[in-house]
Amino acid sequence: MDAYADERAARAALTWVCEPGDPLVWQLVAAHHPVEVRDMLSRQGVSFTARAEIRHLRPEQMWATAATAVDQARQDGGRVLIPTDPDWPAGLADLDVDEPVCLWARGPATVAAPAGAVSIVGSRASSPYGNHVAGDLAAQLAGRGVTVVSCGGLGIGGAALRSALAADGGGVAVAVLPCGLDQRHPYQHRALFDRLAADGLLLSAWPPDAAPSMRRAVANQRLLAAVTAGTVCVEASTRSRALSAVRHAVELGRVGMVVPGPVTSATSAGCHELLRADARVRAVAHVDQVLADVTAGHGVQGGGGR
Repeated sequence: MDAYADERAARAALTWVCEPGDPLVWQLVAAHHPVEVRDMLSRQGVSFTARAEIRHLRPEQMWATAATAVDQARQDGGRVLIPTDPDWPAGLADLDVDEPVCLWARGPATVAAPAGAVSIVGSRASSPYGNHVAGDLAAQLAGRGVTVVSCGGLGIGGAALRSALAADGGGVAVAVLPCGLDQRHPYQHRALFDRLAADGLLLSAWPPDAAPSMRRAVANQRLLAAVTAGTVCVEASTRSRALSAVRHAVELGRVGMVVPGPVTSATSAGCHELLRADARVRAVAHVDQVLADVTAGHGVQGGGGR
């Protein structure tokens, strides 16, 4: 096995055994080669918290099943991305301790640089207004060569990804999932995920068999914000997780944007509150405003994609 293949296998094993975002693993990988870290942990010389799905296994079983998981992912058309790969999302480096050790990917598209990509997020319980605005923004962004990124969830996320895929000229759409790529969650979007695997891109910091959870969904918001030049929240209640993606975007030096809605709508109340709370967040109403703000804030030129 060559050095790059060995590193890829080691990073995949670490993500299989340990929860992504584990600060201990990040610190070890920052100080040592991933192969050394894998060997260090597998020898039980360093204590760590195993991923929830495999905690019932003995330590030697945990590491043995990692290789099987990588092989199965490849058989399913997937691949493991590591930071030295040309299609590794460069924006993830800004996450520091939260940077994934590796990513599990499926599909031909890329989101290698923040420039040329915009995230669209919002409520799962979206209104017809929100779905229309998200779909229109996504279609126009994709039609101008901008990669559209979302979480693949119900509501705004699904509307944005479907519209990007259907855009004239074949838009590029990327779903960053808070679970393993084999989970197909939510199940209502199984056909959408199949389309993304064929024509777009599915990405996850979590390995196959990792089930969706609240903690993982929260962590995924930072990944969404990091891989693009700006994040647009189309519709969100005051307690919506989608708002955190906009906050993370601003914290990471990206552009945070919200679409105003009817003042009588609870599904837009979170967007309005965020506008009042943070002067760095921009109000946008159409694609030209999104592109103007993102271009000024991060140098987006369009043309992200395959």
